[in-house]
Amino acid sequence: MNTLFRSMRAWVCLLAVVVVGCSASTEGAKAHILFDLGYGKSDSSLDMSGGEKSAITVSLKKGIFHVLSRAEAKILRISSYGQTLAMWYDPRKGSAPIVLKDVQSTDLSGGKELGRFAVQVSFSDPWPMAADSRQLLYVADGGFVRRFDSDGKEMQPLGREGVGGARFPLIMALDTVENDDLAVVCASESETFVYFFDKNGIFLHVLKLSNHAMPVPSSILEKNPNTRGFRVIASLESISPGYVGGTMIVALKINYYGEKYDPDSGGSLSIDPVGGWIIEIDAKNGKTLGSFPLQSSINDLGVDQQLIAARADSIISIRWQEDGVGGEVFRYNLKGKVIGKLHFVVPDPEAVLVAMTVGDDGYLYILGQLPSSLRMYAWKLPVT
Repeated sequence: MNTLFRSMRAWVCLLAVVVVGCSASTEGAKAHILFDLGYGKSDSSLDMSGGEKSAITVSLKKGIFHVLSRAEAKILRISSYGQTLAMWYDPRKGSAPIVLKDVQSTDLSGGKELGRFAVQVSFSDPWPMAADSRQLLYVADGGFVRRFDSDGKEMQPLGREGVGGARFPLIMALDTVENDDLAVVCASESETFVYFFDKNGIFLHVLKLSNHAMPVPSSILEKNPNTRGFRVIASLESISPGYVGGTMIVALKINYYGEKYDPDSGGSLSIDPVGGWIIEIDAKNGKTLGSFPLQSSINDLGVDQQLIAARADSIISIRWQEDGVGGEVFRYNLKGKVIGKLHFVVPDPEAVLVAMTVGDDGYLYILGQLPSSLRMYAWKLPVT
């Protein structure tokens, strides 16, 4: 779901912290190669030996990356130049620091200047993760949202009502917005919930969405009226919170399908895509503020466009290409007009997508898996 700038200063291309040359993607979209990480369980590597179980997520705020390796129960804080600044790790999973100083939790609360540090944390199943502009770290674990301040110290965890609250339903995503409020996206069998907290962990409100009663734009129903033997199906694909004009909103990416069915048996005869839409919801009262189709061209249904960010004045989506790691990024204004477009391709043809995020500096970041290393790439997103 959750969830995420100013221009970076000088991009330095690193290969295992050794300088290499930068590349450019097709159509003039320049791919910046930022740094490489090795394979392993140290403070400068990630363990990818678990195959599909090696889930990785990335967050970027104010030029600092946080990378969570779920299988390792390990989080790395990395500078934009590839230097590991801190590590939170569960030694039961086999990881250990090599360069970083291993410190105790008592050291973190003592007000000492620790420099680059590693601290042991007992994790259950840490996933997902988010960070804010203060480098405060949020990690879902065991039904709660655990918090670590910028100095590495663990704070009181959040439950549904805030500190001391009850366990969340299944947490699907964490995201922070421009004012550092936190959104926790949860799901049950019949409902989707978005819990909001301010930057101090105070509960604000919760948005509840029925999975069986998603909003359907009137223009879709006018062209595809529900009749005996035909109905429109709304499928919620993703959620992205945003802070627009002092109002917290939630952008929903909903795909709509037309289903022909046997009216007697109820059996489905065919399902065809109608279109992918963005629905903007007031996060506090659930009121629909606006909607538009993800239509980059007259023949584009938008179903294959993925919502990746909601910003103060725009919505950002991505369409992946079939071969290699690349695709198109579209920036829409809040009326649905395409105001920027980027075609990007990872310059290493053997790369496999590991993780992706949109930073608060206006760049798209992709972590790719290569035969001998993991590599972080960046592209400047279109502005207009």
